Amino acid sequence: DFFLPSHTVMAAQAKTTLISLVGKPGSGKGTYGALLASRYRNLTFLSVGDVLRDSAKRNETLRRVLTSGKLVDDTIVNEAVIESLQEENLQQLKAQHSIDSDAKVFNDGGERVILDGFPRTDAQTKLLSKWPSSLEPALAIYFDVPDDIVITKLLGRRKCTICGGNFNVNGVEQDGWDMPPLLPKNACKEKCDWDIHWEKRDDDTADIIKERMQVFRQKTEPVLESWSNSNRLVTFVPYKGVKEMDRLAGVLENYFHKHSLT
Repeated sequence: DFFLPSHTVMAAQAKTTLISLVGKPGSGKGTYGALLASRYRNLTFLSVGDVLRDSAKRNETLRRVLTSGKLVDDTIVNEAVIESLQEENLQQLKAQHSIDSDAKVFNDGGERVILDGFPRTDAQTKLLSKWPSSLEPALAIYFDVPDDIVITKLLGRRKCTICGGNFNVNGVEQDGWDMPPLLPKNACKEKCDWDIHWEKRDDDTADIIKERMQVFRQKTEPVLESWSNSNRLVTFVPYKGVKEMDRLAGVLENYFHKHSLT
């Protein structure tokens, strides 16, 4: 089966604070989310897209939806996120991600989950409102990147089938933006043949990217307005890509301090 039936989130998660990442396809939110989680021992990164793509390997209908550029049914996404937030699944996620040797504890040390890709529609926001209040995201960070730049970055995305690393062969240097290619610095550099082992995602084609951008404007931009109206939206412009991580971490820490979030 694709996901577990609806169930009550265990009490162990009642103290978990959620941070939602929002942005156009290719805005880098997945990369920034993973890097944030590597900086803090009590942050766990959850990519909803990765969860769905993994499930699509066993579900042909879901695979077709994902490769079309359209959004997956909101109820299915909601159930997938709830399942992933179970204690045992969060522990597995944490074990899969590398943590910096000098990683510190974020804020008061409470467990927090960075959600990449949820909620991204009004319907998902309404489903989220039915969760326990302690599981409602404390804020959303919107990565504001122009269309032409995200398209360039989307067309450059690659994943290594050997080491599992995510890279980007395209760089951007224009209008104040300075985002060099994101290439491996680890063993993948020596062990993997980039021409053979690096693959593009099925949905990273010009036609599907166009469809995904249209879906973002129709479905996700209204969600941003909802976050803004509740004073829980932080807009971040990553002019220098991953070189902005110190600034991004500072913005997040300052928000929690200013709003006395625990």
